[in-house]
Amino acid sequence: MRVLLISHEPQASPGVIGRLLYERRIETETHIVLEDPVNPNTAFPDPGDFDAVISFGSFCNAYDPAVRDWVEPEVSLISDMVERDIPYLGVCFGGQLLAEALGGSVERAPAGSDEIGLIDIDSDVAEIPSGPWFSWHEDRTTLPDHVTVLAHNGNAPQLFRYGRAVGTQFHPEAEIPLVRTWTEIGGDHIPARTSATEILHDLQVRREDLEANCARLVDWFLEDVARER
Repeated sequence: MRVLLISHEPQASPGVIGRLLYERRIETETHIVLEDPVNPNTAFPDPGDFDAVISFGSFCNAYDPAVRDWVEPEVSLISDMVERDIPYLGVCFGGQLLAEALGGSVERAPAGSDEIGLIDIDSDVAEIPSGPWFSWHEDRTTLPDHVTVLAHNGNAPQLFRYGRAVGTQFHPEAEIPLVRTWTEIGGDHIPARTSATEILHDLQVRREDLEANCARLVDWFLEDVARER
């Protein structure tokens, strides 16, 4: 297989997912949208040249008017992939853009409903465990009726699917070096109920479980979603 990886900032790297793809001898190509934040790169490779596309998170909010100049071209790209039946996995921000492409919306979550740290979910997919999963966002998605919600919690949909397009609200790719960078860049987003030290400690304690859960999600996507005909 050959997979296109879309990172929005260099600090939103593929993490554990990238490592798992490498271990599975899957060829990847990475496209970074905001390598130069002043000149977003929306000249995406043709997704038809790949067996699947995975789009990752961002420090930006999808509904922020200041970023719509590069968000809208990516939403159009995802809409095109859905129409062409090209397998797609959207992680957090990438999942939010999928929700928009499918006719849903993204909005700021109510106060106190942000999810930064480890979470559990109610999953309807045998291959996807209830947790732990790592999450880092302040938003929630609303999905149209034709989209199937596969996992949720009290705050919002956490895993959803339409055809061969899948979106998550959590970050299965999270690992300590990656999240440490997020705490350094976006420390002002960490709510008062926790801290960077606590977040990184929890990641270390549950590292093996988190990586095993990520592997299950990646294999489910590659074997059951991307290869489905």
